[in-house]
Amino acid sequence: MEIKRIRIGGLKVLEGGACVVSSSPRGEDCLSARLAAPLAQSKINLTFLTHVAGDREVLCTAGEAGEAALTLLKTHTAPQGSLQLQSGTAVLSLYPHDKRPEIIGNFIRSLARARVIIHGLASSPSAISVVLSARRKKAAVQQLFEDFQFSSFESPKDFFEAQPPPREYLEKVVATYQEKVIKVYWIVPQPDLDLWGLSISSSEILEGFANALMDLADLGLKVPFLVALPGLGSKEFIVACSTARPLSAGDQGLEVRRLLKQHLPEARPMRLTPVAGLFLHGPHFGDRYGIVHTMLEALEGAHVSLLALSCTISSISLLVRQQELAAAQLVLGNTFEAPVESPPAAASAK
Repeated sequence: MEIKRIRIGGLKVLEGGACVVSSSPRGEDCLSARLAAPLAQSKINLTFLTHVAGDREVLCTAGEAGEAALTLLKTHTAPQGSLQLQSGTAVLSLYPHDKRPEIIGNFIRSLARARVIIHGLASSPSAISVVLSARRKKAAVQQLFEDFQFSSFESPKDFFEAQPPPREYLEKVVATYQEKVIKVYWIVPQPDLDLWGLSISSSEILEGFANALMDLADLGLKVPFLVALPGLGSKEFIVACSTARPLSAGDQGLEVRRLLKQHLPEARPMRLTPVAGLFLHGPHFGDRYGIVHTMLEALEGAHVSLLALSCTISSISLLVRQQELAAAQLVLGNTFEAPVESPPAAASAK
């Protein structure tokens, strides 16, 4: 019996990159405007960034800027912190997932089946992206075609033949902006989220987490935010995931915890609720340097603390404590140029 593949719209790969994994002692707030300032001043474009408060980050840039980013971060990282540069990476993105946990989970399971070492995982409201070694991208794509049916491509061969040369793609994406105020399409708040954090002992157990995500679909939950950050040597993963409850449902935290423990018996899921999400749609993340520094500087000035951050493709997603949502929304609205009118109900970002 043939297993039915999930039909989905798009697949994208960005090659020619380098990533830096930054780990700090617990309790150290490693991502800050002070840390991001030298990257902005050196006009280093970030193509991918994840952060979990008090723990670690993964950031990616074009390959030739990897060493420069590492050097700049070393001068602003706490002595107890650790940094590691991984060159020759690619960012592989699947979209749109519509926050559906069965799609996100199937994507992660495909990566596990392809034996991909994940250097970072991030989500936007519509895309899920992974940082992996460029040498493993073909294996990853081949497995994705086993599990998904793509509208634009019939086979992995069709997909790779349609890809522009890495250098041409980077030159097309990375641009220099002179605008003094960064423009965005929408800044969309989403309150009443649950934040789940857990530590996974190795990348092999990510398949168990993927299965738990797919089971969340039966509860009618959405997953608007997800990041996974490896420690040095990929021996441990920190996962931060937010779930949105159906309007008609009560508190399903016990059921979510049961599913996580069922598939990850050694994990100790931690829940923080309620938290709120803010999603900056279309701020040209990846092709305009300085966006993260501008955002962090604004939030720090408003005394808003980030719980977690995910930047991939062309969107920035962040989680804050719900009581800080109004302050965060106000300061970001004053910092970035966004339309006055409300976003359409179907607004999403890749």
